[in-house]
Amino acid sequence: MIQTRMPLPGPLEPSRTLSFPSTGGVTLYAEVFLPRKPANAVAVMVHGYAEHCGRYREVANVLVGAGVATLGYDYRGHGRASGRRGHIDAWSDYHDDLDAAISQARALAPGKPVILVCHSNGGLITLRALTDAARRPDVAAAVISSPFLGLRLQVPAAKVWLARGMSRVFPAFSQKNDLRVQDLTTDPEKQAARTADTLCHDVASARWFTEAQAAQAHVRRQAANITLPTLWVIGGDDPIADPTVSEPLARHLHGAEVHLLRGFKHEVWNERERAHPFELTAAFVAKVATA
Repeated sequence: MIQTRMPLPGPLEPSRTLSFPSTGGVTLYAEVFLPRKPANAVAVMVHGYAEHCGRYREVANVLVGAGVATLGYDYRGHGRASGRRGHIDAWSDYHDDLDAAISQARALAPGKPVILVCHSNGGLITLRALTDAARRPDVAAAVISSPFLGLRLQVPAAKVWLARGMSRVFPAFSQKNDLRVQDLTTDPEKQAARTADTLCHDVASARWFTEAQAAQAHVRRQAANITLPTLWVIGGDDPIADPTVSEPLARHLHGAEVHLLRGFKHEVWNERERAHPFELTAAFVAKVATA
């Protein structure tokens, strides 16, 4: 593990919360964090699968400390957003939610650069959007934590077969997602907090599974189209999202700053030595904001 370089900021309480609409009658939830001085940029935090934006209040503290107004949101089927838990009809549903969140975030700092700050499934959402020529979001940069570009977690073949079959005939069919808190982080306090968090869920729908696989394949094919500045903080010992997929892909991108963090599991911003990725994140967003 890398030695701590900065004090841990701790969670920051939201300046305010809000609800706003997305497509299909879905209502999303967001937490807003504002710096004391006028913001020099605005960040949109895109959380991981089966969790919610409230788990990113310490990341928000880092961003606000760098002078960046921040909006974290729950996309459909997660946290306080509406929608069936762990389910989408199509991956474009997530794009719709991201577009709606970016629109809300721009109002926090009009005319300032927008930075996407994402983790795991949120990383896949972001990267799929950035490789979509038809509807690529107008953002300045992205911070990507342990993106879900390949599954390292061993899922029984029967569950995979069942998900693929049910996606065609009963898309909302759900199974347990097999996530274990000890695979997320080595920090016992963070493990306990995740276990006690009733806004997290433990299911994945068949359609989500097949749509995620299609999104992963698209990103791997089209990654070279990502030309904006990106920071990648990848858990080197991540047992969930395969770092042997994400790291080589990232290192071939123009403008990518890539850090493979040895000893870190999936949630690098929740690890015991999270001060290091926090420092990398703060430095990157400050550079983008002042460019």
